[in-house]
Amino acid sequence: MEDLQFDALAEEALDVITEISGKAELKSSHISGASVDGLASGNTLTGGSAFQQLEDIRRESRDGYQVLRKQPAIARVIAIDDDNREFTFYLSRKGVKESVTLAGGRQLASYESNFGRLAALPVGEEGQVEIHGQVKTFYVVEKTMLHPRQEEGLWDSLRNEYRHERRGTYTIESFRRLLAKEGIDDTDELDRLLSADGAGEGVAHGISHQVRTAMALRDQPILDKFQDEIFRLPVNSQLIILGPPGTGKTTTLIKRLGQKLNPDNLDAMEGALMGDEGVLTHAKSWLMFTPSDLLKEYLKEAFGHEQVVVEEDRIKTWDSYRRFLARNTLGVLKSPNGGRFHLKESMDNLLAEVLDDPREWFDAFRTHHAGLVRSKLEEGALIAITAATGINEALVDRLQAIVERGSEDRWVVVYRELDALEGEIRSSLDVAKTATERFLKQERNTLYNSDKAIFAQLSKFLDSIGQDEDDDSDEDAEFDEDESEVDAPVAQTDVQRAVKVYLAAIRTLARYKYLKRSVSKESRAAKVRDWLGERMPSDDVLTQIGQGIAFQNGLRRFSNASKRFVIDVPQSYRSFRKERQAVGAFFSGEFQPPSHLSPTEVDAIILLMLRNARQLLSQSFIVRELEAPRFQTLRNLSDAFRNQVMVDEATDFSVLQLACMESLTTLKGRSFFACGDFNQRITRLGIRSSDHLEWVSSAIQQKSINVVYRQSRRLNQFSSSLLESFGGDVRALGSVPQESTHDGVAPILLENAIDVDGAADWIANRIIDVWRTVSLFPTMAVFVNGESEVKQMAAALSKRLEAVNLRAIPCEDGKALGDGNEVRVFDVRHIKGLEFEAVFFAGVDHLAVDQPALFQRYLYVGATRAATYLGLACYGHLPAQLEPLRDGLAESW
Repeated sequence: MEDLQFDALAEEALDVITEISGKAELKSSHISGASVDGLASGNTLTGGSAFQQLEDIRRESRDGYQVLRKQPAIARVIAIDDDNREFTFYLSRKGVKESVTLAGGRQLASYESNFGRLAALPVGEEGQVEIHGQVKTFYVVEKTMLHPRQEEGLWDSLRNEYRHERRGTYTIESFRRLLAKEGIDDTDELDRLLSADGAGEGVAHGISHQVRTAMALRDQPILDKFQDEIFRLPVNSQLIILGPPGTGKTTTLIKRLGQKLNPDNLDAMEGALMGDEGVLTHAKSWLMFTPSDLLKEYLKEAFGHEQVVVEEDRIKTWDSYRRFLARNTLGVLKSPNGGRFHLKESMDNLLAEVLDDPREWFDAFRTHHAGLVRSKLEEGALIAITAATGINEALVDRLQAIVERGSEDRWVVVYRELDALEGEIRSSLDVAKTATERFLKQERNTLYNSDKAIFAQLSKFLDSIGQDEDDDSDEDAEFDEDESEVDAPVAQTDVQRAVKVYLAAIRTLARYKYLKRSVSKESRAAKVRDWLGERMPSDDVLTQIGQGIAFQNGLRRFSNASKRFVIDVPQSYRSFRKERQAVGAFFSGEFQPPSHLSPTEVDAIILLMLRNARQLLSQSFIVRELEAPRFQTLRNLSDAFRNQVMVDEATDFSVLQLACMESLTTLKGRSFFACGDFNQRITRLGIRSSDHLEWVSSAIQQKSINVVYRQSRRLNQFSSSLLESFGGDVRALGSVPQESTHDGVAPILLENAIDVDGAADWIANRIIDVWRTVSLFPTMAVFVNGESEVKQMAAALSKRLEAVNLRAIPCEDGKALGDGNEVRVFDVRHIKGLEFEAVFFAGVDHLAVDQPALFQRYLYVGATRAATYLGLACYGHLPAQLEPLRDGLAESW
């Protein structure tokens, strides 16, 4: 293409960028005053709805105009419609609801709008755009990706990527520098020579590589065709993007979230699904999970590009959110307000095959819980029948009939029938409770009047036997009291605690006496009985109290029975583990305290509670009465659901963890969006195959993308060879775009470095080599084998780089990002999701010895962090597993 035509493009683009920015700034400054003219007087594209003014910019807020003021446009597209009319579109990142007409008839629209589809299409292809209910077809002739920047009051656009269906692809480094050539007198040879580097070499064929100078996710304002199709799927989709490193999976995920948070981008159906639910509005009703705190911080800047406000509780690691959810929402883990278990992060009590694939183990647990749910109701009916008086027999008979009709796949039907009888059940319980409480109060007062110090003495005795320790010897005792009493705040004084334990013990002992059963000698009730001795109520009194307690115990199992489908899950797990461990199934033989749980066990409990709650919350009889006090537990739990749940690096999470995340979506929307790569799984618990995703949710679609935008051709070839060497899924190999001119250099190898100092000498010299090659200092990282080596390598490098005023920063535990002009040192375990211009491995051979199962995966993930330069340093020789790759490794650049 002739320079004159590029000049015309540059002049037009800079004029339009200046126009958009100026009008947006003017509108922003008058946001509360008199109206001003829009960007133009009419809209030739939308006919009858012409004269769309700047009021079309979303939400009439200053924020919308600020977006346009700072970044007026990100793309220019020339397209022909099905009436053979040519249109020039300028697309902003955000800030425009539909289409606004600019001077000269050009159109301004947001990339998030339907018009944005055109920018994602390759030139020479056509796409459809819906405009006010009508679908129009456009054929894309030409497009230019823009990167506006304002300096000293003047706009420029840098690294512009121009594509034309016939003329090809070019990179234009600077529009303003390109136009500056017009001011040079061709007769002045010296001026021409002086300006040659600045302007004459500003156009190159193909897409040139942009050196990475900041540690941030690559900003991709416009997605490619395949990413864009995924990005625009309905908000209620369930999807995982699978693909090799550097294909823009995370970028697509973030841009999709940003688009779906804007109500202007939702159609009527989507808006209804995403209506305000629970305690959060749609704009705040989202969660994103990431494997590490480092990635969490790394992603925040990328969200900023999409104008997504990221509050502290929006991006989470699962380790952190698991603890919060299990303690604060589900009441599984101990806290001052309840809970019965302690999470032990290092606990390892499950067999290896369970950790590798926990689905069979979880299903066994789910079946066990369902069996206990049924047996408790069956036992309750038998107990209630035995202890019922004449006026209660008809009710108990009806309850027993309902239970007999139940089965594992019909529990919701059973709960519906029981809910219809809730009023009768509560009425019978209230009558029985009043009579029983009268007897209990009488016995309590008699004991106290005989000895005013009795409860103070009992308190000391309880301290001596560990009164706060779990006592699961009589799990049915929970049905001896009303939920309001069980859930009441913990008593504050020693006497109050002692009275509460005394009454609970009498209830248990009386019930056992009436049922002619023996209480466990190790139970707290038995110890209280033995301590009281002759001060215990008589057998006749116990029997009389016991009949009332037994009847209530049986009947309470049917009151708000559906709640126990959820809240009894932790108790069921305790008996499940005890039962299966006794027969050597699923668990190792090593004893663990009953109140201790491993992280995987907590995941299983959370998942079953969430899934059971979702099953109940989908029932109309509960939805209609959700505000009723008896459904408070379900109501509180539903407040944890979010309109959108996103997962980055999904293959690093276990199938249980991903299922928990999917179960945190709202029931109406079920919006779940994840991205990952099976070849990059570097955790033992991470999912291994597509059938794991099917188990998480049968609705999850799997979409693959494979165009690699990060790496040079030579590094991409090396990464592909590395993937093949360890038997990875070669179907997921990535390819560099044909139009890219980023060929790069071969990776280099050092052997016999001997120690950290030897490796640091070589790496420091290579860092200086890279810096000499590029104009600005690029991002560089060094990966070491273990946290213990991070500081050591950083210190060694800093000493050697001091002469060029560089230093290396130890990123311990993957939590420090450092500044732009620093070399970062990481433990190889903390490298997922990051990208650098240059990457160095120190001690590849030691990594092969220390991590034989995951060594090549670590190397693959690490190698794919590098855009252009990769160096491998061995303290001894290249590991045998990598010998087939030796021919692809050079000694120097």
